[in-house]
Amino acid sequence: VHCRITTDDQWATLTDSGSSSGTFVSGKLVESRILKTGDILTIGKTELLFEDCEIAARSDADAATVSNASSDLRAGNNAELLGMVISDYRLDEIIASGNNGMIYRAMDIKRDRVCAVKVMAASFADDEEQRARFVRAMETMIPVKHDHIVEIYNAGKTGEFCWIAMQYVDGGSLADVINDIGFDGMVDWRKVWQIGVQVTRALHEASKYKIVHRNLTPSNILRRKGDRSCLVGGLMFAKALECSMSYQVTGLGQIIGDIPFLPPESTRVEKLLDARSDIYSLGATLYALMTGRPPVEEGPMIDMIKAVREVVPICPKEFQLSVDELFQDVVMKMLSKRPEDRYSSSDELLKELHRIGTFNNLETDWSGWEG
Repeated sequence: VHCRITTDDQWATLTDSGSSSGTFVSGKLVESRILKTGDILTIGKTELLFEDCEIAARSDADAATVSNASSDLRAGNNAELLGMVISDYRLDEIIASGNNGMIYRAMDIKRDRVCAVKVMAASFADDEEQRARFVRAMETMIPVKHDHIVEIYNAGKTGEFCWIAMQYVDGGSLADVINDIGFDGMVDWRKVWQIGVQVTRALHEASKYKIVHRNLTPSNILRRKGDRSCLVGGLMFAKALECSMSYQVTGLGQIIGDIPFLPPESTRVEKLLDARSDIYSLGATLYALMTGRPPVEEGPMIDMIKAVREVVPICPKEFQLSVDELFQDVVMKMLSKRPEDRYSSSDELLKELHRIGTFNNLETDWSGWEG
């Protein structure tokens, strides 16, 4: 007997039975542990997933259980929130992690639908300025509805945690696509053009609310399994422009995102980012899809930043001979080092993409866009 699991009316408890190799729960060696939905039990070379079918019945303990887990989240153990209910959302599975919190696949108990919930680290709510940024971001984002933008359903603060409930996209990100095609792989340029159209439409819609994404990396562009449609995520942490003032949801002076996809101006603290910065990052993403590699080679950070600022990437046609030259020219213009040499807006870029699509008889639905 390696370990035992006992249950009562409320909990299931695992207890190690003096095993030689030990019993692990979610990667931690334990002697005894109350189990929660989503826990991974490691017994020798075997892994077991624990699921509690009765967990929804305990939703009345919402605020208390979330509060009890705060010390664990502060210590970086976000898995302690699995199975708990925040507001109307039961946190079922961790699907992504970041510097400021975790994203969970969750069940909206009230509306009986799957969604994604981002729970910020408990320390996030300790800072008054961060809370103010959070409120401003939510006020900006909740009204935004578009086929190619991840929809924000709700947001709030429960116990010590700020959280955001949003549309769940069943699929992966373009970062997964780029990783899967490998160093010698590439995506047909026509499909890349279609992705460019969808993401540019999302940026065009965001521009109506004076929103600049500021971190448009492949990881923030999700691709749905069913129809392969792309949706832009991460806009809740965008830099929202209001008149002549700008509010940044992330701290000033931070270099965020994956360096090979950053616009040159983002590597300089004094530079403000605008729509042309997002256009560069989208261009870098399209480039990586067509060539199987980002426009800047990975290496030491200082070398990558220097390359982002100075090195002009090799034209995509060198890697994929079938690439349309007009589309190649568009992508290379998007990757111009100086913002003033790129397209000035998503609207201008959409017009160019529309022209290329028409010339090559590429089909897409242009309804809802006046260009």
